[in-house]
Amino acid sequence: MGLSLGCLACCICPTACGCCCSFCPTAKSSTTTRLMYALMLIVGTIMSAIFLSDEVASKVLKSNDICSLFKKVWHLDTSSECVDNKDVEKYFSYFAVYRIYFALASFFFLFSVIMFHVRTSRDPRAFFQNGFWLIKWAMVIAIAVGAFYIPAGQFEEVMVGIGMTGAWIFIVIQLILLIDFAHSWNESWVSRAEDSDHKGWQCALLTVTFGMFAIAFTAFVLLLVFFTGTGGCSLNKFFIGFTFVLCVVATIISILPKVQEATPTSGVLQSGVVFLYCMYLTWTAVSSEPYGPGENCNVDSRGGTNGTHTAYTGNQTTTSIIGILVAFAMVIYACVYTSSTKNLGRLTGKGDEGESTMLCDSRASDEDVENNVYDNEKDAVVYSYAFFHFMCFLASLYLMLMMTGWYRPSDATDIKKFDNNWPSVWVKMTSAWVCIGLYVWTLIAPVVLPDRDFGR
Repeated sequence: MGLSLGCLACCICPTACGCCCSFCPTAKSSTTTRLMYALMLIVGTIMSAIFLSDEVASKVLKSNDICSLFKKVWHLDTSSECVDNKDVEKYFSYFAVYRIYFALASFFFLFSVIMFHVRTSRDPRAFFQNGFWLIKWAMVIAIAVGAFYIPAGQFEEVMVGIGMTGAWIFIVIQLILLIDFAHSWNESWVSRAEDSDHKGWQCALLTVTFGMFAIAFTAFVLLLVFFTGTGGCSLNKFFIGFTFVLCVVATIISILPKVQEATPTSGVLQSGVVFLYCMYLTWTAVSSEPYGPGENCNVDSRGGTNGTHTAYTGNQTTTSIIGILVAFAMVIYACVYTSSTKNLGRLTGKGDEGESTMLCDSRASDEDVENNVYDNEKDAVVYSYAFFHFMCFLASLYLMLMMTGWYRPSDATDIKKFDNNWPSVWVKMTSAWVCIGLYVWTLIAPVVLPDRDFGR
């Protein structure tokens, strides 16, 4: 009985969650709150993947009542039969995913407005931020159910316009964080190597740097082998070659004497991080190319006679799923990491003020520890509530486009081919080039603007 009451109280008060699990480790309320919001994104993505399955859509539409409601609300051809109709199943899967992410995006955008300028957990809005989970889940479900009654057509066009803008902003923020992470990593390891009498940190620095460059060069060779075919494929050759040349140029710039003098902590470690990530983006881009019959530039479209387009094999399916998992992991990382007051200050140019957002912290009073989840924001919040929800809002739009093939319903109904289309190819490739451009700017900015403090 006590356990049930504790779990029920968890839906209202965040510190009561500890009553459900007395053996759980001590955690901050700021951490558990963000994990709960991240769970919303995870559940939404799982539900979207389920709706994208042909088997699920087929079983759902076997009900005459659901079929009639679906065609009436979404203004589909009433003469079409739902059962064993692949076109109707595609529409149903595609439209359902847009409405699920519309609910998530609306929820997070609303909370980004409500939570604006919250300074401490003593603010009444902070209590709603960290508790009332049952009500918040009910809000998302209610918005999703209501969205299913929105007629199809202009709704999708508006959503894709908003989604493209939001996804691009999200990708740019990811790139800024990646470059900042690379600089911080290199600065930390270089300082430890200089302060230590042991050669361990130097060996670790050299090993990791060499390893990343080795993987990046291997990826470059494999991309040329598997994505340029036996002839033609000039666009793929341009993508792979141009990105490789830009990465090499960026690496050379990072070790120039003037750059080293202006930024002593710059080096090849962060170049290796950027190089490896850009090769990853290039791989995801060329893997997303929707080549048709007779074309042989995409390894995932080979396997048939004379290079005709065939269904994915088990190996390509695994590759696609791994790519989706990597992308989703980056989404969660960006949502949680970016919203800390320290990193928000870096994004806005206000410095590094802010507290750490580590998952565990031993600095808690005995009274707080009794419930395992304690309030660590009584004096000041450790992350921006409003910006955290805004990042989740952008992440919802980004995932929405990934799951729907960047507004290509004909390509989005196969769970193994989430994003095979040309718009996603160009978004990913331009993202790689922007990443290199931003990294090069962080290297040359202290040289061309010597009077400005860049915080390094």
